Amino acid sequence: MPCRSTRRSAVTAFTQPEDVCRATGIPFSQEQLEVICSPLEPQVIVAGAGTGKTTVMAARVVWLVGSGQVRPEQVLGLTFTRKAAAELGARVAQALTRGGLAQAEVREEQELVLTYDAFAGRIVQEHGIRLGREQGHRMLTGASRFRLAQRVIEEFDRPLPIIERRHATVLPERLLDLDAAMGAHLVSPERVREFTRQSMVQFEAAPTHRGNRYKVIEECLAAAEERLQLLELVEAYRGLKASIGVVEFADQLASAVEVARYFAPVRAALRERFKVVLLDEYQDTSSAQAELLRTLFSGPDPERGRGFPVTAVGDPNQAIYGWRGAAASNILDFPLAFPRSDGTPATRWSLTINRRSGTNILAVGNALAEPLRQTVGGGVSLVAPDGVGPGTIVAHGFDTEDEELDHLAQDVLGRHATGVAWRDMAVLTRRNELLGRVWQRLRDRDIPVEIVGLGGLLHLPEIAPVVATLKILADPLANAEVAGLLTGERWQVGLDDLGRLAERARELVGAKEELLGTMDVLEEVVVRSDPVLTPSLLDAALDPGERLSPEGTARVRQFAAEISRLLAHRLDPVPELVTRVIAMLGLETEMLIEGDTSQLARFVAACASSPDLDQTGNLAGLLAWLDAEDLHGDGLERALPSEADSVKLLSVHRAKGLEWETVYLPALSQGVFPSQDRSGNWTTNAAMLPSPLRGDALGIPQLLEYSKQGIDTYKDELKQESLLAEDRLAYVAATRARSHLQVSCHHWAPGRRKASGGSRYHAVAEALADTVTRSEVSDTNPVPVALRQAAWPGRGDPVRREARQRAARLVEEARHVEGDEEWVWRSGIASRTELERIATWDAEAAFLAEQAARREIREVLLPDGLSASAMMELAADPEAFAERLARRMPREPRAEALLGQRFHDWVVSRYRESPGFDELVASPAPDPALLRLQEAFERSRFAHLQPLGVEVPFLLDHDGLILRGRIDAVFPAVDDSHDVLIVDWKIGNADADPLQLAIYRQAWAEASGVPSARVATAFHHVMGNRTEFVAAPPSLIAAAADVLRT
Repeated sequence: MPCRSTRRSAVTAFTQPEDVCRATGIPFSQEQLEVICSPLEPQVIVAGAGTGKTTVMAARVVWLVGSGQVRPEQVLGLTFTRKAAAELGARVAQALTRGGLAQAEVREEQELVLTYDAFAGRIVQEHGIRLGREQGHRMLTGASRFRLAQRVIEEFDRPLPIIERRHATVLPERLLDLDAAMGAHLVSPERVREFTRQSMVQFEAAPTHRGNRYKVIEECLAAAEERLQLLELVEAYRGLKASIGVVEFADQLASAVEVARYFAPVRAALRERFKVVLLDEYQDTSSAQAELLRTLFSGPDPERGRGFPVTAVGDPNQAIYGWRGAAASNILDFPLAFPRSDGTPATRWSLTINRRSGTNILAVGNALAEPLRQTVGGGVSLVAPDGVGPGTIVAHGFDTEDEELDHLAQDVLGRHATGVAWRDMAVLTRRNELLGRVWQRLRDRDIPVEIVGLGGLLHLPEIAPVVATLKILADPLANAEVAGLLTGERWQVGLDDLGRLAERARELVGAKEELLGTMDVLEEVVVRSDPVLTPSLLDAALDPGERLSPEGTARVRQFAAEISRLLAHRLDPVPELVTRVIAMLGLETEMLIEGDTSQLARFVAACASSPDLDQTGNLAGLLAWLDAEDLHGDGLERALPSEADSVKLLSVHRAKGLEWETVYLPALSQGVFPSQDRSGNWTTNAAMLPSPLRGDALGIPQLLEYSKQGIDTYKDELKQESLLAEDRLAYVAATRARSHLQVSCHHWAPGRRKASGGSRYHAVAEALADTVTRSEVSDTNPVPVALRQAAWPGRGDPVRREARQRAARLVEEARHVEGDEEWVWRSGIASRTELERIATWDAEAAFLAEQAARREIREVLLPDGLSASAMMELAADPEAFAERLARRMPREPRAEALLGQRFHDWVVSRYRESPGFDELVASPAPDPALLRLQEAFERSRFAHLQPLGVEVPFLLDHDGLILRGRIDAVFPAVDDSHDVLIVDWKIGNADADPLQLAIYRQAWAEASGVPSARVATAFHHVMGNRTEFVAAPPSLIAAAADVLRT
């Protein structure tokens, strides 16, 4: 970033703190004004939940500019997401304008607000040449990381035991976990390898029990050996990224740290350009990010940066992203890491007045955070301003989870009946898997509902079978998924037959041990996780033998036949395979019958959201990514709720920074929330970076003795640290509510052998609740009893089942009749007399439709989602679009459209290496028009280019309106000012609409992480061999969307 001249003098307008209140129109409190008007020096602001930190940061910029200390373009603000950066930038700009500090001139430069990743990227872009690094690499994010990791595993050139032992969908995530941790803490593979080997020596020398190693020591040695193998894969992964020209944000960050460390002129130029730096959400920064900022904006003496005015804002009580590499100790260490110019620690300020929640809700939040405040540097206790109401708190205890969720859904209905909008209610859960069950309860009651993020989608009834089938295709030992599908609503294989199938699986691998009963066999086959020893239920389904009942045999064989057909397409591009699975399962048809395909569309778009960088996209990589999303939902840009009037369902992790009038916190049960996950132990988890190597090593528990006793002590300390992490989550969850907080727990769930009871979090809320109810707790688990007494497996939704069965009967009857009228009559839908009456109604309906068409104004309910082509129709002629939407009549496909589809299919197949057998058999006779298009295409520039992707599905959320479609092709850019080129094929003479490319451009930018300014767009007119480059600005989408609001 080049140093820029300072031509204009700063504007001096403010002399008193009241000036900033008057300029912004906000009556700031005394504690806020102390922060806003504090001296221009290093400082950290501990801002509790709901205390208005963004408003305070914007006001501080206004004060600094208004008092003449800096100019707007000398301000640098950094935060985590593009949305947060845009919001902070907008707040600052609005405050400056309102304060009269920006109206007299058009600034050549404005205040700069970026994400932390974008800031690191700019440093590398402008100064990476100093390191000898090539520029213009493509960004690798999301599913593409997992696909590339899986490719490394599949192509590794020597045998590794870990590849043989670990399930196919597990290993990519473990590889990437270790790689990400090394990047977050700037640790090289060599350093990890050296430490691991030294630790193995110490574990081998640990005290024994009568000459035998303790089991835990054996586990530590096994984990160390696995980490050494993972390191080989990490190095291969990094090498592959370099060879194909892709980078991750972590790579850019590491390069930026190198630039900062080794080139003093870069540090000096940045401090000269910016006179104040604001760091948002500092508790979520990684050790690498803190190192970059400390190196750039602090130093050993004032001449080299000590005392530079950096302001960090955050809340240690909301440090909930430790699993993603965040180092919560960064905000606690800030005063020493960024000292004043005289070497004394930076000032620490606190914001404690919460302007969001009622007083009773704040009391719950404070009580949940009490253990956190007892730790060193704990966060603040929240208070409400004068005049704020108490809010309401309700606590329920239920016998079973089913009772709990049914009551929740009914309560949502009741609160809406009192005037609370759907969009003002949210359900927050600790685990994504619960969201699917909540969603089903709400949908059963016709409540509009939205799951925020991909993780929750995976547990919906129409998505879960797709994911399970994909896992079976990727892993022949996916026994839990095979069992789940066979016993599910579609196949309904009974428990006895499933047990016999498990016995057959054991027989096929030569198992000798005799097991006592059906449940013993199932537990061994389904639960055992060793891929070397586990029998395969899929193998048994393909060869079930003679033990099953006749009906069970028929169903299992039909299931196996479907899986076999899908296995033939296992290596197809992932989006096509996902679509094929959905079609095979009949889910899209079923959802069309129910009138809602939006969740399936979101899932398909998510599976295709990351570009296939080298045309080797693989299934196992996708599934590893889905598992990671289910566990964490750790996309770099967190999914945000739409503005649609619907109840929002999301995990607590995703809820940070959001708020609603009413918040439901279900399942505050022991073992659920707080979670008992204890996977963060580096001694037994090979994918964890050893804690002594972490940048925040001084702030986390450490193994002090390489012995069984030392490991036991270390585990206890990790347990306490994990509980504190759960306390932070609970604090975040409770403080999302403005006026109404409802918590609940259950005692019994499927599989529990004893009642669990409510957790500490439920007890804390219950003690402060206005209303408390408790159901009588059963002595034994009522859920298994109910299952044993009912038909097993469950029959599913009776309404949906009856609709499917009736549709099936009608189809079967239709096979034996001729003509539509006879079928309608024989199906029982109408008698012959009724058919004559229906004909009269048809004539009357035609007349009424003609009259209605003449009306000038009609209301049409628009769907939540539109295809890109529908969006263009809407923008071009809203009335015609509304007419078609209202009548919902099928349109006969035009010949040009059919030709276009065949041409697009041909382009897709052309870029593959060779057609499959099915394609060769099914190829139709040559069409002269198609042949001419093919010959013209072969003369184009694109015939000689390799695309990044073809027919790429997408789902774009534009202010709550879901736009979907397929991008014809994406190529590497043809100039240095862009990263990619999006091309849409045009085969006819119709005018090309830039709106189409604007939608494609924005969709690709958001999915890939490439700035939209770096995405070029063009129409290629095939017959004329003419490429028409189009600007396609985002304003086209906004203008079209405005039509919806009018």
